[in-house]
Amino acid sequence: MTMPLFTRAVVRSAVTVTVAAPLLLQGCATAPPTANGMAESPMGTITTYHRKSAGSLGNFDGQVVWTQRTQTWQGRPVVSVASPQAGANLHDPVSQGLVAVLGASGAPQMVFSPPVDYQWPLQVGKAWTATYQVTLYPSGNTVPIRFDYRVESWGDVTVPAGTFKAFKLRWTTSTGETEERWVSPADGIATVKRHVERPASHPQGAGVLDAELLSRVLPAR
Repeated sequence: MTMPLFTRAVVRSAVTVTVAAPLLLQGCATAPPTANGMAESPMGTITTYHRKSAGSLGNFDGQVVWTQRTQTWQGRPVVSVASPQAGANLHDPVSQGLVAVLGASGAPQMVFSPPVDYQWPLQVGKAWTATYQVTLYPSGNTVPIRFDYRVESWGDVTVPAGTFKAFKLRWTTSTGETEERWVSPADGIATVKRHVERPASHPQGAGVLDAELLSRVLPAR
């Protein structure tokens, strides 16, 4: 879902998340499948990405390591996907929608109502629009933001961590920010690869970000 002003929030910010609903893929060999949810990723999973960004999305070129765990935030249980380099994305433990984005210090940057989520099931050609209220910190101002989503394709995507069957999603927000994200529900990987662009007219100015999965390590059983 930080996701930067709105990028990390989308949905599952550049990280692997645990989703309560199991994945069901329906279809045949000649047609893209339908994904009814994300396969469960166990607590303690560690995912490492190479991220390169500039402008309002931050000047960075290196590895970002995310660890998934449960915690309590503001008196409520959440699933935290946290990185010492980038902060944390907090997800609802039932719906797995993105609740909040924290900075590296642990202070909130954005809180969403309702939590940001995909509209399952996913299938090629599906498009939808969703509007959320986002509270920005430290000002505490609440503003609406609209996301226009589309599932563009499904197929193999190759990154340093390997080759995955993934849906390619694209969305544009009412701030003008656009993102392309490759999602592998069958593998429980919310971000295999992503590309984000912000125009000069964005409230935070122009920016660009690219990230791809380097490795994924599941906890020992």
